[in-house]
Amino acid sequence: MSSPKPFDRPDAAALARVRALAERRLSREEFEAYVTAPMSHEEREQILESIAWFTRRYPTPLERLAASRRAYAQWAKGMPR
Repeated sequence: MSSPKPFDRPDAAALARVRALAERRLSREEFEAYVTAPMSHEEREQILESIAWFTRRYPTPLERLAASRRAYAQWAKGMPR
């Protein structure tokens, strides 16, 4: 197995586009449309499979919390300041 490639940080323009999308304010109608949209069968199955894997991999609440903290720390290392 080869080692992972280093993460290439996105350029300033890409960061600005993502930030604009992430921070935009939704209208009440946009929000309602998003939260009331029905979940597809495939989406539900994928979510249930992910939960089943995670709870098998990390069977106790303490293990799940530790895994979440490690994942967050790893994610935070790759974020721009």
